[in-house]
Amino acid sequence: MAYQNKNLKYIDATAYDKRGESSILEKYVLGLWQPFLKNKIGKLSADKIIVDWGCGTGEYALAAKMAKKIYCIDISDIMLAGAREKLKSFDKIEFILGSGFNKEIPGGIGELVLTIGVWEYVDPIKLFEEIKRLTKRSSLVLVVFPNIYNDLNWMRSIVKIKKSMPTSRQVALWPGFIKNLFKQDFKLVESASFGNVSFAPKRMQFLALPVWKFCDWLWMPFQKFLPLGINVYYLFERK
Repeated sequence: MAYQNKNLKYIDATAYDKRGESSILEKYVLGLWQPFLKNKIGKLSADKIIVDWGCGTGEYALAAKMAKKIYCIDISDIMLAGAREKLKSFDKIEFILGSGFNKEIPGGIGELVLTIGVWEYVDPIKLFEEIKRLTKRSSLVLVVFPNIYNDLNWMRSIVKIKKSMPTSRQVALWPGFIKNLFKQDFKLVESASFGNVSFAPKRMQFLALPVWKFCDWLWMPFQKFLPLGINVYYLFERK
């Protein structure tokens, strides 16, 4: 079942959460980076005020069990409804339906800001300015974005980046662009990259899986210097 329509608008929160069940490739990639991110968020969020900017169905906010307070904001009412259901047992959590660019959350309040899988949908420069507004000295920002906007296929997508995409969004999909945005006001604490995979038809993905696993193992020591994975992770600290 599709979770997005042709305009990339989310239409089904349940299908989004179950997207790994429909594709071996999706399941493999999610299995690489979701546990990693949840572990990081769980450790970093204790006694902190969390802003989950573009929270989706709240899958990552769910890992912030020891947070002082969580602000979950998303532009999709469908995804936010999924987050409300998933996080209904959490105390001190606030759900906000909005774009995130209208100062819906007080400035300087975010001690840990999560921006996972949203950079490819918005103007990255505006998002960075909003992150600066939300944070203060020693605040942490967890960033996850695709190497380039793709269908889990970095090789093919190098030659088919959409020409209709605004320039700022297009260049933001390359790792160096986002790192440079943060350089002046933040320091890079750590980085990683996941899923050095290429396209294979769904019926053939079980044959490609061993190759993907081997490539990830082979390239793992070099991902920090030349991230070829489909998803790139950065953790920044406000100077």
